[in-house]
Amino acid sequence: MRRKEANSHKRRRMSNRNLSDKYFYVGEHETVTGIRLTQYNETTIHTREIKTTDTFNKLVDTNYMNWFQVSGLTDAEAITRIVQDFGLHNLDAKDILTPQHVVKIEEYESRLLIILNSCYYDANTEIRTEHISILVAGDTVITFTESSNPVFEATYKALESNMLSIRKKGSGLLLAFLLNTIIANIVESVTKVEEMLEDIEETLLDIKNSQENMGSLIQQRRHEYMIIRKNSQPLKEQFSKLLRSENGIISSDILPVYNDLADQLSFIIQSSESCREIISSLVDLYISNNDLRMNAIMKRLTIVSTLFIPLTFLVGVWGMNFKFMPELDWRYGYIIAWSIMVICGVITWLYMKKKDWY
Repeated sequence: MRRKEANSHKRRRMSNRNLSDKYFYVGEHETVTGIRLTQYNETTIHTREIKTTDTFNKLVDTNYMNWFQVSGLTDAEAITRIVQDFGLHNLDAKDILTPQHVVKIEEYESRLLIILNSCYYDANTEIRTEHISILVAGDTVITFTESSNPVFEATYKALESNMLSIRKKGSGLLLAFLLNTIIANIVESVTKVEEMLEDIEETLLDIKNSQENMGSLIQQRRHEYMIIRKNSQPLKEQFSKLLRSENGIISSDILPVYNDLADQLSFIIQSSESCREIISSLVDLYISNNDLRMNAIMKRLTIVSTLFIPLTFLVGVWGMNFKFMPELDWRYGYIIAWSIMVICGVITWLYMKKKDWY
């Protein structure tokens, strides 16, 4: 465990910002790099594990569509070789190995490189992010993920069921399914944040509800919203490059699929803007509720103080040490004093109630 923590800390101190012949994975995942190759055509589909030491472009079979799934980026040397085997620069490998890299869609003559980040909620309702890269080169698609999470399980099931005749199409439709999986996760995340914000709003609108930990909950939802916005806004801005692509990867017959993905991204942006407005309103409402609770407390304290003002006056008068005080010699002076104080208290209380001061 200590060795893993030390390795993770060491990677966080690394930086791929400088030009170099060799780059490293600078994320926090410890997943050992594994590669699965799925090859399919109209009639068949088969999957197998391959070694990181293989020459990857030689594994490509032109009779099939080839989908390499690379899970885990710790083997930076293997990642770099994959990129170079398919005709890209080692600077592209740097982008894949850097989770903090900005979202981008880079179009080459016959290749396409997409760098993005996805997010999703795990079983503990904690938001997780995943740095994902997709390389398209002819009839080959390569996906890079930081962890071994089954990010593209839905895409594999679509291949098995031949959804939308995906096996008859080229890499463009496979890419669309991959992007749809990523975008669908972001849609679910932003929808969940919106629902949780609405729950907080319902709690805050009823002042009688417990307001405990509401401030920290709002701050947590704000943090999750910022993650979603950080991942979706740049992707929306870059996505237009795919719609204008002229390298033949995205054919005109599957363009409606990409238009639908663009619509989903627009929905994410609109929902995130809605979340931003709700968060701003919740902060104001939370502060207002705190002020109302403080005012209520001060009102109670004021009422108690007001009730005791005449009583304090009477006690002060009878507590003076004058030698001649006729009340001291009265047989029923003590009872009369208590009666006067009770009557004064009741009259004061009835007066405040009539004025609707509480």
